[in-house]
Amino acid sequence: MGFLNKVKDVSQKGYEKGVDLGKKGIEKGAELGTKGYDSAKESAKKGHEKAKRK
Repeated sequence: MGFLNKVKDVSQKGYEKGVDLGKKGIEKGAELGTKGYDSAKESAKKGHEKAKRK
C-alpha cells in the first residue's frame, strides 16, 4: 500500500502545480491582453488626431 500512497501523493502534487501554473498563465495572458488593447487604443487615438490635423 505504501507504493500506491506515494503515487497518489506525487500525482496530487503534480495536479496542484498544474493548477497553479494554469492560474498564473491566465493572469499573465489577461495582463498582456489588456496592455495590448491599451496600446492599440492609444495608437488609434494618435493616428486619428494626426489625420485630423492634415
